[in-house]
Amino acid sequence: MPTQKEELQLNTQQDMSSEDIYVLKKLFTEYVSLYRLELNSGKYEILRLVENTNAKQLVGEEHTIFADYDEFTRRYADAFVPETEQEEFLDWHKCENLKKRLQEKESLTYYYHSVSKDGKDSYYEAYAVKGKADGKNFYIFLGYRNVDVILYKEKAIQEQLQKALDEAKLSNEIIEAIAKSYQYISRIDISKNWFEEISNRAVENMNYKKSGEVTSGNRNACKKFVAEEYQEAFLKFADITTLPVRMKNEETIVMEYQMKDGNWHKLRFIEKKRDKDGNLTHVLCAIRSISDVKKKEQELLQQVAEARKDAALKSRFLSNMSHDIRTPINGIIGMTELADRYPDNLEIQKKCREKLVESARHLVSMVNDILDMNKLETEQFVENDIPFNLAAVLNRVNTDQQMQAGKKKIDYVVDWKKSELNHMYLMGNPVYIEKLLTVITDNAVKFTKPGGNVSVWCREISEDDERAFYEFGCSDNGIGMSEEFAGHAFDMFSQENKTSRTQYEGTGLGLAIAKKITERLGGTIEIKSKKNCGTTVTMTIPFKTGVQNLMQYTENVNTESTEDIPLEGLYALIAEDNELNLEIAKLMLEEKGICVECAADGKEAVAKFEESEPGYYDVIFMDIMMPYMNGWDATRKIRTLQRPDADKIPIIAMSANAFAEDIINSHISGMNWHLTKPIDADKLMTALKECIRKNNIR
Repeated sequence: MPTQKEELQLNTQQDMSSEDIYVLKKLFTEYVSLYRLELNSGKYEILRLVENTNAKQLVGEEHTIFADYDEFTRRYADAFVPETEQEEFLDWHKCENLKKRLQEKESLTYYYHSVSKDGKDSYYEAYAVKGKADGKNFYIFLGYRNVDVILYKEKAIQEQLQKALDEAKLSNEIIEAIAKSYQYISRIDISKNWFEEISNRAVENMNYKKSGEVTSGNRNACKKFVAEEYQEAFLKFADITTLPVRMKNEETIVMEYQMKDGNWHKLRFIEKKRDKDGNLTHVLCAIRSISDVKKKEQELLQQVAEARKDAALKSRFLSNMSHDIRTPINGIIGMTELADRYPDNLEIQKKCREKLVESARHLVSMVNDILDMNKLETEQFVENDIPFNLAAVLNRVNTDQQMQAGKKKIDYVVDWKKSELNHMYLMGNPVYIEKLLTVITDNAVKFTKPGGNVSVWCREISEDDERAFYEFGCSDNGIGMSEEFAGHAFDMFSQENKTSRTQYEGTGLGLAIAKKITERLGGTIEIKSKKNCGTTVTMTIPFKTGVQNLMQYTENVNTESTEDIPLEGLYALIAEDNELNLEIAKLMLEEKGICVECAADGKEAVAKFEESEPGYYDVIFMDIMMPYMNGWDATRKIRTLQRPDADKIPIIAMSANAFAEDIINSHISGMNWHLTKPIDADKLMTALKECIRKNNIR
C-alpha cells in the first residue's frame, strides 16, 4: 500500500482527474517506480520510486530531475542496460515514439533487461497508460515492475527443451522474454481453485475472464473456443486437481490443441510455488499461438509423404527400366556377336539385322517417353494455335497403328458409326494431338493379344461460336487392369504388376504423358477397364474453329499414291555436322539414285544454296543443332532470299529433337517436314515423295 507521504503526493496533483488518481492508486503496489510524463515537452514527475532499484540509484535520495525524460532514459541505459539492447530500449522510451503509439492505443507494454552495478541481472515490465491529452499537453503514466519470477522460470524451462529439440525447432522456441512469447498468462492458486489474469495480448482471440474459478472457467472456455475433437483432452490436461500429482517431479507440462477457428495453441503449466512438503500450490498458465509452426510441420509431413511416394515410384521405375533398357542392349550386343560368328550365312545375317533394328527401336521408344515426361513435368507449356487438318492427323496415326496391329495379328478398326467430323480444319496444337492419340492407340495395341481387336473413333460432341469439342476414343479387348489399379493408371511410372511388365514392355509413362498432354490442351481424359476384358479411354478436347485457309502444319489427307514418284536424278543438299549421321543419310539417298552434296553446318548450307543456280537443288535435308548457324535459322535465311526457288524448295528437318515444341518450331521456321533421329529409311522416302508431289518437282 502507498505510504502516507506517497498518498499525500497523489492528492496534491491539482491537474489530475479523480479517475487518474484512482488508477495510480491501483498501480502503486504493482510497480517499483511510477512516473507522470508530458510527451510534448518531455517533462516528468516521479510519483513513486522504491529503494534498492537502479532508477533510485540513478536519481539519488533527492530524486534528481533531468532536463527531460529522454535524457533520463539515456542516463539509465548507459548505466544499467546491456550495450546490445540499448538501441531498442531508447527507441521504445523516446517521448516522440511513445506519443505516436499512444495516439492509436490506450496502453503500451515493453520488457527489458537491466544489470545493476554489482552485475545482478533483472527483468522489468514497462507499462505506459494514456492520461489527460488536449491540444497542448499529452500526459501519460509510466510504471515499471519486476518480472524476474516469471522470466527466470521460463528461461530455465526453455534451456531444458532446447537440448531435446533439433536445430529447426530450437530457433523457433528460443524466446527473449516470457511476455514476448506468450499471448496469455495467468496465475493459479490450486488450493483455492482461483485464477487471475496477468496479461492478455490477444484479447480478440482469447476473450477470457480476468479472474474467477478455474474449473468452471476452463469448462466454459473449452466449450466456447476449443475444437470439439480436443475438448476432452483439454479438460483432462487443465484439471488442476490432478496437477500436484502430475507435476510432482516436473517443473512444467505442456499440451498442444486446436481452436474452433482453426488456429493452434500451446498451453503450458509452470511451477510457481510449492509448500514446505514440496506439494505444488501455485502455477502459471501460459498460452501461445503455434499456428505458423504447426502449418510448417504439416507442410513438412506432407512433403515427406509425397517424397516417399515419389521415391518409391521412382525406385520401382528405375528397377524396371534397368531391366528394360538392358534387354534391348543385350539383344543388340548378342545379335552383333552372332552376326560376327556367321559372316557368310545370309539367313542368320538377315535375322540378326532385323533383331538389331527391333531392339534399337524399342530402346529409342523408352528414351523418348522418359524425355517427353520430363519436359512436360519441368517446362512451362506455351500454347500454339496452329491451323491444321484433323482428318490428316487421324489418318497418320491410324495408318501407323494399323501397321503395328497387323504385325501382331490384331484387328484395328476405325468405328465410323461413332465418328463424326463436322469441322475438319481447326486451330490448336496438332503435334500434341498426334502424340496423344499415338500414346493411347499404341497402348491398346501393346496390351491386346493376337486375335484381339482395337476400335477407335472421333466425333464432335458440341460447339459454340468459337470452339468445337471433340471426343477421341479407343477401346480394346486386351488384358485390361484391375479396378484398384485403374485409379492410379495415370500416375507416373505406374505398371500394374511384374507379370504384365515382363510380357508387355514399356516405361509405365504412356498414360501419365497422355494425361499431361490432355490437361495442357484444356481437355479431360477418362479410363474404364476390367481385368482380362479390356480397356476404353476417352478424351474430350476443345479446338478453335473458323479456319479459312489451308494449314501451316499438316497436309490434306493424301488420297493420291506416291509409290510411283521417281527419285533417281534428284539433287539433294544435306546439312549435318555429325559425320556418322551424314554418312547414313547420304547412303540412304544415293541408294535411290539421288545426287547428294553436303554442308557441315547451317551457315555453309545457306551459302551453297545462295551460290547455286535457281532450281539446282530439289530438296534440302537440314539438321537443327549445328554450330555457327542452327537449322531453324538457316531455313529462315533461305526462305528470305530473293530468288524464285527460295520459298518453294522442300526443306526436311532431320533432328534428334523429338519434342512437340521442336516439331512445331521446325514448321514455324519454314520447314516442310520433321523427321526424328534415328532416321527410318521408309519414313525418309515417304516424306521426300510427299514433298515432291506437293511441290510438283517432277
